Amino acid sequence: MQPFRTQIALAVALAWAGVAQAQVEVEIRNPSDAFMAEFEAGDLREALPLIEPDAKACIAAAGGDRATIDSLDTCVLLLAYYGVTLGEAGRSREGVMWARKAAEVAATFGNESEVALVANFFLGLALERMGQHGNAEAPFRQALVAAEKLLTDEADLAPYLARRANNLVMIGRFEEALPLVARAIGASGDTIDGNFYRLIHGNALVKLGRLSEAEKTLRVGVARLTAQIGATADQTIAVREALALCLDAQNRPDEALAIWRETVALRRAQGEGHALGDSLTGLGVTLIRLGIHREAEVALRDALTSRLRYFGEASSFTGLAYSNLGLALMESGQNAEATAMFSQALAVLNAAGGANPEEQVVLMNNLATVMRREGGYAEAVAVQRKALALAESSFGRGHVRTILVRNNLAVALGRLKSRPEAIALLEISYAAARALEAQGGQLRALAAMSLAVFVADEGDRAKAAEWHRVAERDARMAFRADHAQRINILWSYGRFLLDESRGLPLARTLLRDAASQVVARSARGADFDAQAQSQLGEFTVVFRDQVRSAWALAQRHN
Repeated sequence: MQPFRTQIALAVALAWAGVAQAQVEVEIRNPSDAFMAEFEAGDLREALPLIEPDAKACIAAAGGDRATIDSLDTCVLLLAYYGVTLGEAGRSREGVMWARKAAEVAATFGNESEVALVANFFLGLALERMGQHGNAEAPFRQALVAAEKLLTDEADLAPYLARRANNLVMIGRFEEALPLVARAIGASGDTIDGNFYRLIHGNALVKLGRLSEAEKTLRVGVARLTAQIGATADQTIAVREALALCLDAQNRPDEALAIWRETVALRRAQGEGHALGDSLTGLGVTLIRLGIHREAEVALRDALTSRLRYFGEASSFTGLAYSNLGLALMESGQNAEATAMFSQALAVLNAAGGANPEEQVVLMNNLATVMRREGGYAEAVAVQRKALALAESSFGRGHVRTILVRNNLAVALGRLKSRPEAIALLEISYAAARALEAQGGQLRALAAMSLAVFVADEGDRAKAAEWHRVAERDARMAFRADHAQRINILWSYGRFLLDESRGLPLARTLLRDAASQVVARSARGADFDAQAQSQLGEFTVVFRDQVRSAWALAQRHN
């Protein structure tokens, strides 16, 4: 999901004036002007050295390790700013610790005080930075409650509404997010902030499957931001990248790829900032969907390097970068290195405080897929069952993630000869993917292909033939011509038809089509990965030993 990013200072600026008025009995220490200048400029890595000495000195004066909630009251704002700055600089665990301490101290001023508003908001940001969106919900909610009491102008509330809406999207509560972000957009009007909030609106609509509405709001956001601040502004680029994800969800990966290539180029032109990692990740994942694995691997290695540089090893963003790279390696047949990447991803995410449900499902699914490809079907089934239970409880039975895991569980079960259960699961998946329309196109094709294979193994060739036809039809709509999955589906259908003389003409067409696409991939050089090499070798055997002899036999019968 495209993250919502904006300068943190935006949401606290309006509360800042009130904080000064709250200092009745306690002389609260404020961050230095030099720190605030860097903070408001949005470069928190540069801001950290300007607040860390002051924060540590205040803590020491309050008693150091023996400091109490009461003795830290003068440090409350320093701790809040220190915590969120640590998180943005990659020291996520420390950031959450101090941001939480600030929120505890702020509660002594009253849960709806200006100090509590700032401290809770920053605690939410620090937790969000670690990927702990579920834990961030309470402080974001509390901050919004305080803001609604303290800020009478709806426009002043917009940043708090938008941030909580974004977090609700991240934890899967999409319906709840929509009215909040709609409020934020309406209150802000045709401003930079209002148009930037369309990113959250679009993300929520995509997750709800309302793709045409999502595309409309995101295109409006891009157009207005381009007019207001230019095409190269961070906010404009971020909304364009959300549009790319929306297009990809509509099975328009070529359009999405064009956007990602442009945004990566724009980010590189701006320098090696942390946002480049977001763009490289989007590019890499889209390339994987298109079957361009080698280029995807390069992009995702660069994304991992960016994450390590800006966030360090113990960040959830770094953990996800390991996972994405593992996916590219797995899809290109480099299973041993992929396994190492997935294992490292789990270790890093655990060190960063744990993965959220979506991240857990993705990692478990990827690990199980590697196990299955390495022949560990029983182990893969055990992991996939856990992943499916988590996906169904977190996202629902018809969610894209759930369908993908169910498909993969069925494939592993089929390999273990548990075909009746596999077929039942795949029929559920196919129906769920069909309900998703364009968003479920690729999943439909994959479920149909697996159904064809397993139904044939159960001896029902008529039903298997029907599922092969469905898979071939869905694949032509869902995948571009040279995608590995479309090639595999055509090849599987063609080989199935070789066993019956009346199917030989179509078999020859399908197998020629599949093989020509593999040869086309090989001709491109850079995209001719290990999987394509393997396919080409197998197709050579098919054409030499099966297609030619079968065709000759059919000619003699005629």
